[in-house]
Amino acid sequence: MIQIAPGPVSGRLRAPASKSHAQRVLIAASLAEGTSRILNPGSSADVRACLSVIQALGAQVEDRGQELLIRGGGQPASDLLDCGESGFCLRSTSAVAALFDRRLTLAGHGSLATRPVDMVVDALRQFGVLVETRGGCPPVTIQGPLRGGRAVVDGSSSSQFLSGLLLALPRAQGDSELEVQNLRSGPYVQMTLDVLKAFGLQAEATADLSRFRIPGRQAYRAATVDVEGDWSGAAFLLVAGAIAGDVTVEGLLAHSAQADRAILAALEAAGAVPVWEQGAVRVRRTDLRAFDFDATDCPDLFPPLAALACHCEGTTRILGVDRLKHKESDRAAALCKELGALGAAVEVQGNLMLVTGGPLRGATVDSHNDHRIAMAAAVAALRSQFGVAIEGEGCVAKSYPEFFEDLATLQGHS
Repeated sequence: MIQIAPGPVSGRLRAPASKSHAQRVLIAASLAEGTSRILNPGSSADVRACLSVIQALGAQVEDRGQELLIRGGGQPASDLLDCGESGFCLRSTSAVAALFDRRLTLAGHGSLATRPVDMVVDALRQFGVLVETRGGCPPVTIQGPLRGGRAVVDGSSSSQFLSGLLLALPRAQGDSELEVQNLRSGPYVQMTLDVLKAFGLQAEATADLSRFRIPGRQAYRAATVDVEGDWSGAAFLLVAGAIAGDVTVEGLLAHSAQADRAILAALEAAGAVPVWEQGAVRVRRTDLRAFDFDATDCPDLFPPLAALACHCEGTTRILGVDRLKHKESDRAAALCKELGALGAAVEVQGNLMLVTGGPLRGATVDSHNDHRIAMAAAVAALRSQFGVAIEGEGCVAKSYPEFFEDLATLQGHS
């Protein structure tokens, strides 16, 4: 358990590395002939899980701390691919595993073991790949090879498997066409296309990302890639600045394809004034007002937005609750329960979350083993009466292992 005392925050920090960008780059490097250099990969649990999987798929990895050397193009060294608790790793490397004429099993732990993988099964079977699951959930056993062809992909619950197909299909023996229905989180698909380009690959896409044509028999070229700063993790720091002080976050790309860059628009809607200063984003405390925001394409922003809304005058409306059911927790229910324990008025009406601002007391809360719930509670409590005690705080290792250390630095406790 960790205690977060109320009080002001001030300082300048570097954003954690984006696990979304890092995992895509690691998978691409594992498919490339030659040695790729990956700079600033970060140390999140999801990145470590992805490294484990690409090594099981035959990549050779040399860890130099802030730099990884990855030699790809190998053959699987194990029949078991342990994806830890990373949903992106499991869904995306399912497609990569299908490239091999070998029976491979992808396993997950924690809540990932109960998260549905229907989108993986349906699409791979259209390509003629044999797929087995345990009642529609992991483990997922796959027998390739993935030869190319045509498939219709359901993007309504997640775009992660689509990204996996886009990473795998250039290595298939034949050309491929994808039709995507009800795509969510389109910006992350654009990130995948950007990674393909960085490794020398071609994939044609319509402007709305509903159709793709991917030539087969392409070769990944080894590349040097600097992993972006993570807008998802930085969102909590920026919200902390808006609620309780003056925070500057460096290492973020202004024109990033990361969907969570939309935190800037949400902060502006709430009356905060994010300012770019010498390549970094600065947000200072101000009077905050309720706002309306559509988080359908950036559901990971729900926790920091809910924490922000607790300190806004009026009732904030956040759209996209149906994206939250199958996260590390039932995230909407967890936010209602734990922010409610702090004294916030949070409720769900259909696809809307309503948060009415007002004074917070403080409490002991459960992280639900969900990194974003733990971080949201910590940030929301910065202007509470008594602060917060968070149980299961170690879950932040999934995406932002240094979060509580960084927050302590902002509070002047380092």
